[in-house]
Amino acid sequence: QHSLAEIEEAFFHQFAQHIERAQIESLIERLDEARFLESDRFHAYYQSLVDAYRAAPARICHTQGAAVDGESLNETIGRMLRQCSVAVAGRSERRLRGLVAPHLDYPRGTPCYADAYGLLATVPPAERYVILGTNHFGRASSVVATSKDFESPLGRTRTDRAFLAELDRRLNADLCRHEFDHQQEHSVELQVLILQHLLGADRFEIVPFLCPDPCGPTGTRPYDGEGVDLHDFATVLGEMIRADGRSTVVIAGADLSHVGRRFGDDRELDAEFLSEVERLDRQSLACVTSSGNGAFVEDVRARGNRTRICSVGCIYALMTALEGTQPELLRYHQAVDVEDGTCVTCSAMVFWE
Repeated sequence: QHSLAEIEEAFFHQFAQHIERAQIESLIERLDEARFLESDRFHAYYQSLVDAYRAAPARICHTQGAAVDGESLNETIGRMLRQCSVAVAGRSERRLRGLVAPHLDYPRGTPCYADAYGLLATVPPAERYVILGTNHFGRASSVVATSKDFESPLGRTRTDRAFLAELDRRLNADLCRHEFDHQQEHSVELQVLILQHLLGADRFEIVPFLCPDPCGPTGTRPYDGEGVDLHDFATVLGEMIRADGRSTVVIAGADLSHVGRRFGDDRELDAEFLSEVERLDRQSLACVTSSGNGAFVEDVRARGNRTRICSVGCIYALMTALEGTQPELLRYHQAVDVEDGTCVTCSAMVFWE
């Protein structure tokens, strides 16, 4: 955003000494070579990554490490799910329509993963799972799908491309326009791995989406005007699920608050602070279980999302798509690392018909 002359002048005002034009030019060239500048070189490199993703036969699940084999992964997930503390009696006879689980790594998210998927394991499997993730680092300001199958050491799970195509048609959109956003995003694949463990990778289909944050000034509309309104997307998604003869469960891979010095809070993770975070989290969760999707978003927005809840969008989309279902909070959990200065919170919720 600045010319070389402006950079020279700014350097002089800050350090009271001149910098040679050649030094600036050399630094710029090195930054550009390393793809740290938004330049033609960077855009060409980025496009090569997008092209490679689209040409690949599947999206490779890599969150648990490329060296992890299927047996080790099954052991890890099985050990986690055996910690389920939910009483199944009286629940397994109801029809499960939706699920909220974390997208934390498995060790830190174990209590909520175990309860959410431990309960899922007791009900008849669905033919299709719509998985709503959080777009942490991608380019899109709207909902992003990917048409790629998901492949892991446990096998390959098909994406329901016909469902995606019909959703695009009804929304008059291209939800896969920024599908490269899925390449580094973990919130969907962590759910896929558990489903593969429970059901077998080739026994179900998925429809993967990443959702934006609706707490900004434009609400559910994309802030740059590009893409679909999150509310419209979720409404049409719900209509398609209800009209479709195939059994479908909607899953939100959703974390809640991110607090501590590493996230910018100037205070220790003491009992008083963690208690306040829990109070605010439970206030938001109460909106989910009793007040509806609009109240949930408004509760987070009204306090400026000061605890940095990262997954408002996918929870909102799930609630909108599954309007009329009965939410139930199974568990709330705080993953605290005092030494690292981090606390990430999460929940396990189910939505019954």
